[in-house]
Amino acid sequence: MHGQLSKILKEFESVYDKGTLLKEIGTMCGQAVFASKKIKLITSGKIQIYPQLKNDMGFMQYLKLQSSNGEFWLGNVHGKAIPGTKIDTPVRIKQSEKIINFFKNKNGLKIVGGDFNLNPDTQSIKMFEKAGYRNLVREFKIKATRNKISWKQFQNEPGFVKQYFADYVFVSSDVKVISFKVPYMEISNHLPQILECEL
Repeated sequence: MHGQLSKILKEFESVYDKGTLLKEIGTMCGQAVFASKKIKLITSGKIQIYPQLKNDMGFMQYLKLQSSNGEFWLGNVHGKAIPGTKIDTPVRIKQSEKIINFFKNKNGLKIVGGDFNLNPDTQSIKMFEKAGYRNLVREFKIKATRNKISWKQFQNEPGFVKQYFADYVFVSSDVKVISFKVPYMEISNHLPQILECEL
């Protein structure tokens, strides 16, 4: 899939990092960011934000980029998926701490987004707000970041509860947000988060 997207998005520079091989389904998990070639990529990498156990996938990609107005940082997060209830756990609290601490002493604007696998009322989410980040999902009164594909996928599991949230975008207070939208689409079990801002 990454190779196919790279061929389509020719005006974008791809930053791809491999994740875990899930042997049961024969799939190598990974994460990618496609950055406009008009923006200079200074550095990139990934950090493990929680211990990788069997069937775990995800980490945080980071990019340092240079626009005409200065440097900024981007974090692409795929957080701990288990337990599926998306409640606080010690691992998830530590996950938030690791992300916040990684960017703490970095100069420039910061945008951190992705699938955090967390409910909005968790301490793990509130930690970002306490650290000075704007929670755009809350601020823009987004009703859901999941859709019917997600609900159908899990509806036969014991204790199923329809979950409306998993994904977030956090920005440092100095980011000038123009708009933030989460349109309803059924192309994935997650909805796209679209941020327009000045960089």
